[in-house]
Order: sequence, then structure tokens, then C-alpha cells
Amino acid sequence: MNNRRSFFKKVLGASSLLSLQGLSQTVQAESLKDAVHNLHQLDVSKAMQSEDLWMQVRAAYTVSKGAINFNNGGVSPQPTLVLDAEKKYLEVINEMPSKQLWRVFLRNRTLLKRKLSKLAGCDPEELAIVQNTTEGINTIMLGQDWKAGDEVILSKQDYSTAKVGWEQLARRRKVKLVWASLPSPVEDDEVIIDAYTKLITPRTKFMHITQMINWTGQVIPVEVITKLCTVARAKGIFTLVDGAHSFAHLDFKVSDLQCDAFATSLHKWLCAPLGTGALYVRKESIGKVWSMYPSFEDEKDKINKFEHTGTISLAKEEATHTAIDFHNNLTTALKEMRLRYLKNYWVDQLKDNERVIWHTSFDDRYSGGMVLFDIKDGSYNSLSLTLRSKFNIHHTKSLVEGAQGIRISPNIYTSLEELDYLVEILMNELK
Repeated sequence: MNNRRSFFKKVLGASSLLSLQGLSQTVQAESLKDAVHNLHQLDVSKAMQSEDLWMQVRAAYTVSKGAINFNNGGVSPQPTLVLDAEKKYLEVINEMPSKQLWRVFLRNRTLLKRKLSKLAGCDPEELAIVQNTTEGINTIMLGQDWKAGDEVILSKQDYSTAKVGWEQLARRRKVKLVWASLPSPVEDDEVIIDAYTKLITPRTKFMHITQMINWTGQVIPVEVITKLCTVARAKGIFTLVDGAHSFAHLDFKVSDLQCDAFATSLHKWLCAPLGTGALYVRKESIGKVWSMYPSFEDEKDKINKFEHTGTISLAKEEATHTAIDFHNNLTTALKEMRLRYLKNYWVDQLKDNERVIWHTSFDDRYSGGMVLFDIKDGSYNSLSLTLRSKFNIHHTKSLVEGAQGIRISPNIYTSLEELDYLVEILMNELK
């Protein structure tokens, strides 16, 4: 590996390192630019282990001094550059809101969608700006022409608010929910495919697939989703992929999934401002979905119909440009490898502990940076309380069909020292 050309030059080309000029002229920004540049010159293994460089990336974030954040899967903090940009745009907009919101920045959304669609790997005319994954999912869910008896295939491990939405729809429209069952973890493509396809009937209208399950960190590989969506399309079944945790975490293109729609939250792994999200709808599927807010008849086949939200602050959208620039400098490929490296770093030290029950795969194909574990002969709730109250370890818990326990989700700014501290605590508590 060390004898080949730099991985990043080979795969991404010399132009991949975008300029950070214009984002900030501070010494910190210059240090960050140098660190990212140096990371891109290294082979994969060396880049993953260059802690001095990653600590310069860490300096780009406002990291809590009072607790260690191992719940980046919930909401990721913004880099300081992004936060500063949002503050700046908010001040500018507030000087003359009616002019800035309706005549200046509104036109910038076109530029944002162009930049975001390039990252997502789709056409800008297939991408709508929304507030989060839940809004995107509900837009698609409520926009279908449902008939009593229509069937929806989904999983008990889908996100809670998504399941609540489907359950309300079932009560309201007399739709039948058909639940797929997935092991935790699952490491067999055919098992996953069969879990969904065996449920298809002539009444199946819709299939909901979560690409990276928030409870466990389980990844459904791109090839599996592509297969499911291809099978579904051949039978006239609409497909929606929940990509809340996969976007900017895993290196893939949305268009490769072959789904009809894809929803994600940009404030998770893209580290964009809070309340930013994106909704992809395949061009030929746009006209099949009603907009959540009323739209004009001539917008029937246009992606913009999903963006009628009334007056909102566009400062967060303007700052999303900065978040994308920050992300693109690192690249999704590098972030995915770093997140997986951090996961493996701490998990490998506890793999042989007989008291730990793992609900996340150790196979890179089926996992990213998030891990869920339970404990034998004890209470994960009690351990969670100890981590939080005694050691200031911020994390979350999961309780879902087939899995329960403590979820740990570091981010690229997480230090190995913090992970060592976590491992030391767990080793002592699980004796």
C-alpha cells in the first residue's frame, strides 16, 4: 500500500483539494488547510494514523470541555467556520429581511442545490432543500395517492418518527403495514434482500428502506438497496430510502441506489447548521408525489414544489455552503475511513470481553462509525447512567426489536485519547 501512488491523488485527482480561501483568514483556518492538504498526500494507512493532523482538524470544531461527545449520530456539532458563517448571514439578513430573504438569498438556493447535488451524485432538478430527514420522509409518505388496503413494506428497525408516521397513516388511510425482520447484526446480502422481497404481494405499493440503521449502526450495502429498488420498480412499487446517517458518512452516490426518493439530514454527518436537510426525488417520480404544502399546477413535475415552506431564515442554508466546502476538502472517502478507523480502534480492544454483546457488525461492508453494545449479567441502563453521571460520557441508548444497549458514535474530531478513556472505563466497569 505504501508503494503505490497517494490514494487520494489516484482516486480523487489533484483538483479534489478545494480552496478554503474566503471562509476565514485566521491562523486556525490556515492550519486546518495545511493539515487537510497533508492528509491527502498520505497513503490510507498513514492518513488514518496521523493523529497530529487529525488534531488540527479537531481544532476546527468547538469541542466541549465538560464532557466527551459520543453521540454525534444524533446531531453533529458544526465546525467553527460554519457556525461563524451562519451568524454572519443572519446579521446580514436581519438588516433588511424582506429584501435579503425574497430578492437576494432566495436565488442562492439554486447554487446550493447545484453544489449539494454534486456531492450527492444526482441532478439539481432532483434535489429539494428541507429541514431534516423526517420532513423529507413525511413529504413522500403523505404525498402518495393511498387507497385502503395498499401495503407498505418497512422494518421494525426504521427510525421512530418514521414508524410513527406510517402507523398514523395506517390508521388514517387504512393502509396495511408489513414489517420486515432483520437480525442485529446481519452480514448476508441475501438475508436482507429476502427479508423485504418475500413480503411483496400484488397489494404492495411502497417500500421503505433505512440505509444505515440509527439504533445499531447496521449498514445496508448500496448493492443490496439497488437490488431491492430494481425489484420494486419492476413491480410498480415506490421506494424511499432513509439516508439520515449514511449521507456524508458513507462514500456513495444517491443515484446509484436506484430509489424513487431519498431523505437525509445535513446537520448529522455533513455537520451543517441545525435544521438543514435534503430530499432527492427521481425525476420520473416527482409527478407521482403531491407536495406537502400546496403548489401550482405547472409545478407538478418540478422538484421546487417540495420547498414551499413560507418565510424561513435562510442563514442556515447560506452557511451550508461552508459546510459542504469543509466536507469536500476532507472528502467523503476520507471521512468514512476515519470514522470506521475510530470505531475499530476502540471496539478491537473490547472484542474479547465476554460480558459485551455486540449488535453492530465488525465487517466493514455492514458498518460505519456507530456501534451498539449490550452487557451480559448486568443492566445497560445502569452502565449508561454511570457513564453519563460519573464520567461525563455523552452518548445515547437504543431499544428496538432485536437489539438494546448503549450506542457510541464518535466523529472525525474525536481523539484516540478519548476513546482510550472510554475503553478504560468499560473494562473497569465490566470486570
